Amino acid sequence: MVRVPRSYLRAGMAGVTVPNTGRIAARRIPVPDGSLFSRQVTVDLGNDGIAPQVQFSGAGTAQAFAGPSSGGDLWSLDQCSISTSVGPLDAAQCILYVGPLPLAQYQQAPSLSGGGQQFGMGGTSVPFGWFCWAEWTGGTPGAFAFLRLTGTKTVLTN
Repeated sequence: MVRVPRSYLRAGMAGVTVPNTGRIAARRIPVPDGSLFSRQVTVDLGNDGIAPQVQFSGAGTAQAFAGPSSGGDLWSLDQCSISTSVGPLDAAQCILYVGPLPLAQYQQAPSLSGGGQQFGMGGTSVPFGWFCWAEWTGGTPGAFAFLRLTGTKTVLTN
């Protein structure tokens, strides 16, 4: 048996039971009903469009992706920027995809200079469950690759 100081009960520490009742002193945090979030608002994509940096493997390949993080979100992409830590003279090539997987039918851009290039996306829609993928080949092993997307996102609010 573990003894809990009375001050813990008065402070409402989570998981501590009230003596002689068996009830939990702290209640669960209330979560609002999902149906309350039905109004759509369009905002700038901001930092959501920055994929985590990826490191080139020993074979000189790397893959980065970014996409909507919750149901009801929709991204409209204006521009994509790709680069590597080597710089604009990097020999790496990059192919851009927009879809659930980086497959040929979802290819958005031909082979781009992987060292640093921007590509217009023209308002391409990316619904929840889809991603913008960047796949580099021929890069310098150990170098880093970056994917940055700009545009707007439509999110649900109450």
